[in-house]
Amino acid sequence: MVKCRGVPKTVHCLLLPPHCLNRLIIANRFPKVQAFSGYVYGKIGNRKGNFCTMYLRHIGQKLSGCMCLLGLFALSLSGCTTGSGTKDTGGGTERAACAVNPHISGHPRWTVLIYMNAANNLQPDSLLNVAQMASVGSDANLNIVLQWKQAVCPDCGTPSFTATKRYRISKHTSAEVNSIANGDTSSLSRDELAPPTNFYDPILQQSDMGDWRVLHDFAQWGSANYPADHLMVLLWDHGAGWRSTRAAKSARPVLRGFSEDNATNNEIETWETPGALAGLAQPIDAIAFDCSLMQMTEVAYELRNSARVLIGSEESPPGAGYRYDEWLTLLKNSPSDPCNAGNDILTTFVNYYVANRPDFHNITQSIIDLSKMQGVATALNKFGHELRAVKTTEATQIKNARSATQYYAYYDNKDLYHFATLIRQNTASANLKQAADDLQTALRGTNGAVITSSHGNSGQGNSNGLAVYVPSPASFLNSYGNLALSQSGAAPEWMAFLQEQTQ
Repeated sequence: MVKCRGVPKTVHCLLLPPHCLNRLIIANRFPKVQAFSGYVYGKIGNRKGNFCTMYLRHIGQKLSGCMCLLGLFALSLSGCTTGSGTKDTGGGTERAACAVNPHISGHPRWTVLIYMNAANNLQPDSLLNVAQMASVGSDANLNIVLQWKQAVCPDCGTPSFTATKRYRISKHTSAEVNSIANGDTSSLSRDELAPPTNFYDPILQQSDMGDWRVLHDFAQWGSANYPADHLMVLLWDHGAGWRSTRAAKSARPVLRGFSEDNATNNEIETWETPGALAGLAQPIDAIAFDCSLMQMTEVAYELRNSARVLIGSEESPPGAGYRYDEWLTLLKNSPSDPCNAGNDILTTFVNYYVANRPDFHNITQSIIDLSKMQGVATALNKFGHELRAVKTTEATQIKNARSATQYYAYYDNKDLYHFATLIRQNTASANLKQAADDLQTALRGTNGAVITSSHGNSGQGNSNGLAVYVPSPASFLNSYGNLALSQSGAAPEWMAFLQEQTQ
């Protein structure tokens, strides 16, 4: 998900149709499962990206996103697609990514490590989200472990403390939860743990959370000290697709960035992320990005060996982000596998905006099976090769497809499945048609990379779970060549196609 800042946004309206939930939720939790149909929202205000607004704060609103509820109904099917809402591409227990890890006696079922960099204009939203966590709290089934930075900087809000702190969040009273949301975090003192011992300034009591080594230190420490059957690492902050959110450290390759630390003018780049999440005490089962624009082919391929599933948004979602009180409650009460955990995040996020806030838009979420990303890269490479073969004779068709493809907060971020659809429909090349079909199968076919995706129907109706960089010829960034996706064995033909476009 993306968080945005700095520019007042107007209201847009989207339509969310009925949708189905992942078969695992149905199979494992059918007494509780419900799906919503309704109208999705327009959005005003701060989003989890790097270009939106704090506008809602001027009218005293902290939350974002919503929709008008049209219906509520229980589902009893295993895997389905209704309209263009949530889509199950056939995940289920057949997938290795969705398998339940063996239970180890004395271990919680889940540890969730939350890396919350609020040293920026999302600081007020961090208070809300931590309050939601505190309404649930850790127990024998669930560890909620948080590293949270607040700082003093021109757009860092009103910090409740200025430090980098670690917590194992316990369950708090309603009064304490309300106080946390309103900026009084004193009740969290009983949850506070020792500060980091590495990459930490004991005088300033701060870490640079835009430094990948700080993320690595937190993930390594958290996985070692809070072992569980399953491990999720959740990254909370701004995001910017495969590109950086700022031109920080111009001497370094500028790739995609997240975890924008405005106190240090630093951020974590795409190529640094696998190293940040490597060498932990136990394997990561799920990575979740409560950030903008993170659900891109380039990012998922970079993380293909880092976890089993990836949860995130093609678009730039509201600053209030995930519904931590709702999905953590589900995880706490009914511990499950990584795909169910991802569905808890996805459905509570979308359903909240369906039911409560009809004035927000730009809601997309998907769950990716990272073990399938090599197959996607191989298919994308072939697709790029065939596009290169017609780059001159079908230059106009390619340009028109690029312009008509579903796009996101960054205009060059396009839905990959939709782009392949438009190319397939308009090319005269049989080889290119086949390459487009093969790519779509790798994305959404049986056991394809996209396990589940959900989106609004008006404005986001052609969102299928993974975006990709498709710039015009004049706007291509050479730093794209630094990504793993552009290397031999991945999809270098795709990068060559992007470089060779003529219109």
